[in-house]
Amino acid sequence: METDAPSCLLGNDSTPAAAKGTGEVIAFAAERRGFRSSGYCLSVLERRVRERIVSAGAAGVEEYLRLLESDPSELDLLVEALTVKVSAFFRDPLVFEYLNELVFPTLLARKGAEGNRSVRVWSAGCAGGEEPYSVAILLHELSRREIPPVDVTIFATDVDERALARGREALYPASAVANVRHGILSSSFRPEADSWRVLPEVARLVRFSVHDLLDGRTAAPAESIFGTFDLVLCRNVLIYFDAAAQAAALSALVRSLAEGGHLLLGQTESPPGPWRERLRRVNDFCSLWVKPAAAAARMDPR
Repeated sequence: METDAPSCLLGNDSTPAAAKGTGEVIAFAAERRGFRSSGYCLSVLERRVRERIVSAGAAGVEEYLRLLESDPSELDLLVEALTVKVSAFFRDPLVFEYLNELVFPTLLARKGAEGNRSVRVWSAGCAGGEEPYSVAILLHELSRREIPPVDVTIFATDVDERALARGREALYPASAVANVRHGILSSSFRPEADSWRVLPEVARLVRFSVHDLLDGRTAAPAESIFGTFDLVLCRNVLIYFDAAAQAAALSALVRSLAEGGHLLLGQTESPPGPWRERLRRVNDFCSLWVKPAAAAARMDPR
């Protein structure tokens, strides 16, 4: 997701009503493309609409609405802007270093002791796939050393089908991998013209699908059948929701975790007070939380 700090922070339930003009644009996107604005911080959506109006060269809302009517490509750009995400391979390198050096080896050792060779991960709000592929690269390398090999499945979800399509293609411009270490680049990607493709043996670990955290009908992606994830990543997503939506999303995320599973949030995100009874923070430098075994028997704090 974006890195700019919205006004709807965790625990803040004050969400402004959408301005009339920008509200009409958001309603148009909802009608024509099924964009669901419910639960989003409206001040963020309004800002994105205004930015899109300026970028399109429209004089105002009325002219922009006429443009949307006549130009489907601009409507695509608007929906993409409303759900805009900023992602990168191994974003926040220290976080991935911690996962690789401590969390994943401990997880694989525990799985081995239990005789369970299945590792399940969910990347919620995965954008173009950089985050789930980063996890896949690390787990693929670690699991190759295990005997017998570990079966890794990573479910990558987003509400933006265009972003998911980019993820499924697994092809990225050189700029997207500029900060990837040379060793990883040579072992997990192959060059194609001016781009880099994730190797098939890594890409096959990731399954992309549409899933709305605010759907309410299921706590986990339908493709996963059930939750019990060993790791859920949902970074810089909750800060764009209002308080009610944050609570609903957190409920789904925590329910989807296996006992002993980890939840990774964004650097500025942390669960509100009631959720601390079901989650324990792992360290001080990143928002990584573990679901203790006893948490399964406790009531949902909502």
